[in-house]
Amino acid sequence: MPVITLMSPDPSPGRAALDRLAKAVTGLLGIQPEHCWVIWQRLDAEAAHRQEWRRPSGPYAPIGFVTCKASYSRETVGRLLLLLRDELSTLLGVPAAEVYLAVRRATPGELLVRGDVWTADA
Repeated sequence: MPVITLMSPDPSPGRAALDRLAKAVTGLLGIQPEHCWVIWQRLDAEAAHRQEWRRPSGPYAPIGFVTCKASYSRETVGRLLLLLRDELSTLLGVPAAEVYLAVRRATPGELLVRGDVWTADA
């Protein structure tokens, strides 16, 4: 159930690219494709501080947050982050070292998914 929010001053790479990211993520996690969401937010470059975004032109590597269930192991989350880094670098033509991602863990009892509060039993 990862929700991946990506932010950049660049326009969205488009639905096909975001679909590709979701497919790579769900393949790694072994979950249904509809259980992953990828959201692209275009930022006003003047409303954000990131040194890499001060270059005269892009493409600019995104920053982002990955929200996922706390039940995923640290190793799985590490593989997920590296997969996203590599996919974003390839899709966007940006340096892998400039992709920044942070994980937010959804804990049992604090996540509403598919109409029910997730308790870590399912």
